[in-house]
Amino acid sequence: MRYFQRDAGALTGGSGGRAALLRFLVLFAAVALAGVAILSTRSDAQSGPDGAASAYNDPDKPVLSYLLSEPENVEEFRAEFGLSDAQVREVLARTRAENRTLAGVYAESERILAGSRGLSTAEKRERISASGYSGKVRRVVGGTKRSVEATLPNGRADELEAWVEEQWRDEVREAGANTAGSERGTRATRPPGTYRIFATQYIGYTTFEVAMPHRKLKFAGGYRTTLTLNGRRVSAPIKEVGPWNTYDNWWDPVAKRTMWKDLPRGKPEARAAFFENYNRGKDEFGREVLNPAGIDLTPAVARRLGLAKYENAYVYVSLPKRPAS
Repeated sequence: MRYFQRDAGALTGGSGGRAALLRFLVLFAAVALAGVAILSTRSDAQSGPDGAASAYNDPDKPVLSYLLSEPENVEEFRAEFGLSDAQVREVLARTRAENRTLAGVYAESERILAGSRGLSTAEKRERISASGYSGKVRRVVGGTKRSVEATLPNGRADELEAWVEEQWRDEVREAGANTAGSERGTRATRPPGTYRIFATQYIGYTTFEVAMPHRKLKFAGGYRTTLTLNGRRVSAPIKEVGPWNTYDNWWDPVAKRTMWKDLPRGKPEARAAFFENYNRGKDEFGREVLNPAGIDLTPAVARRLGLAKYENAYVYVSLPKRPAS
């Protein structure tokens, strides 16, 4: 308080002091108003048509690419906006280009983590933040939204946000209902001993492999999993750790989970972060989770399942096992 009183006295001493005080008050008011405007703008950007938190306007959430990874959503999108086959192909090409670019941003962050061995988790998070991870994500997500809006028929771009918000609410409700990551519809359609898990793609050390988010599977060696999609069945070796986390053994009983013990068996941390803002929507390294993935596939594995390169999708994943010797 002593320093404040001395400075205030100097400001009010004489006509020069009164002028200085006036300039100070004007500057203070301008800064305060600017702060309110910034906060108001951010709040508006994060609100949907009904005033609720907006997935479409969240600059860190690639919600369009996620929604259009599911065939039923693509068909609803086509019908809602009266799109031709060519227009749908153009939109899907843009969302898959986003998947590819964001996979590159993620891979860059993985290289930062690989070069940070020996550092604390907090120090690793600082390095990720300093790399501009969030800014890169926001530029990509914003570009995709603008491209898709431009593809829609004249006058329909303004309707895209409302469509996305409605679909997103359905996805969030389903994610909450299927707490163990089970499939849409009846449990009878799920292959025994599997979970319905969102799969993304990455470039591996070998052509044909998958990644699952616990270090034990990679470093113990010999683990495999079986993937099923639309009648196709593929067995693949687990050669890498990811996506997102490195201690998220979501396939194990809760008592055996290394981290995230308050999540049910079969629910990856990324799924909870993406849909429910679990862990403030971030992974263990402080990265904004961009999708609910619990497994990564190389393009060769994805192709065997009938997926195009960087076409993300839900697949059925068996519990990782070591073949009997």
